[in-house]
Amino acid sequence: MNEFPQLQAIQQLGRTYRALMSAFESNIGHTMPRWRILLTLYQSGERSQKELARALLIDPAALTRQIQVIERQGWIERHSDAKDNRLTNVALTAAGREIVDAALPRRAAFIERAFGDLSHEQMGMLSTMLQTLEHGLQQAGADRAGTADAAGET
Repeated sequence: MNEFPQLQAIQQLGRTYRALMSAFESNIGHTMPRWRILLTLYQSGERSQKELARALLIDPAALTRQIQVIERQGWIERHSDAKDNRLTNVALTAAGREIVDAALPRRAAFIERAFGDLSHEQMGMLSTMLQTLEHGLQQAGADRAGTADAAGET
């Protein structure tokens, strides 16, 4: 008997996350981080890298690495902001828009296959549970950071 059922849940969450990432890439043809960047630019148009990092909750250095890969594919372009040359703006190219257009039906089909067996009520409960878990994890991280700061572990 497992005296920490939370550990089982954490392990299952890890397995589920890895399965999601693998299935997503297999079905859509893009990694989740790359897709999130492409879709955000598709939906909102040109944005600064700073705005994009904030919107996607991605570390700016990690975003830059992803953008470099996508740029080499010819799907996005970067240039200095016309009003503030300290900012680098990112926009989809015509080829990038075509890539997203082609992937959107695959994405819709994947979501339906992956979640189609869950009722709306179950999806709501799952979402609520994941939000609660996320909040708890953020709190645990903040508590640990506060403890480390107080102990001079910074």
